[in-house]
Amino acid sequence: MPRVDYIPRPDPAFEAWFARFLEYAVANAAALGLTPADLLEIQVNKAAWGVAYSNYQTAQNAAKASTQTKQERRDAAEEMLRKFVKMIQARPGTTDAHRAGLGVTIPDRVPTPTDPELIRRQTPEMELDYSKPQQVTVHVGPNPKDERRNGFIWPATGFELQKIDGAVPPGTENLDALAWQHVGNYPHSPALVVIGRAATVTFRARYFDQLSNVGPWGPPESCSVTA
Repeated sequence: MPRVDYIPRPDPAFEAWFARFLEYAVANAAALGLTPADLLEIQVNKAAWGVAYSNYQTAQNAAKASTQTKQERRDAAEEMLRKFVKMIQARPGTTDAHRAGLGVTIPDRVPTPTDPELIRRQTPEMELDYSKPQQVTVHVGPNPKDERRNGFIWPATGFELQKIDGAVPPGTENLDALAWQHVGNYPHSPALVVIGRAATVTFRARYFDQLSNVGPWGPPESCSVTA
């Protein structure tokens, strides 16, 4: 039978065990044959351990808070940078040299031949955020719940978005026969769609590649936007 150490390994359990040990040792010193010097040594070590453990817990809590703050600031910085990059990329005067200097995407002006069948095997997922009145943020990609891990699957270079008023029940047949409206083509996720009123709308999306080959439409998603 393996020997079990009486001293607990986890720090919280050790702290509680040490406190009980000291309390009992002080109350029963004579019966245990402990001298005042023995008790002092135990108490000094208990105090030193207590200070170290408290400092450790404080540092751990500070590290967690620091990590959260760091991530929040990074998210804010990325959002700000993407806003300016989008503005700079859209300027007619922006050159590829400017893009290279900034370290942002340089458009591929000589499309590499792509097998049109590849894109037809890629179906995007979609997540709708309609928490703000009169608008929907549409996240499209392989990981629409987490934009930091939502890069398109090759060879997709963007997605097309369509919408239709009202809800489309699951299992509806012949979806292509419905009166879908083109919303836009987007080179990255998410897409912000302003509805401008209270309404129930349904979206669907599909990938396209650099040669405008398109993939299958993903399943439609409906939501109700408030006024």
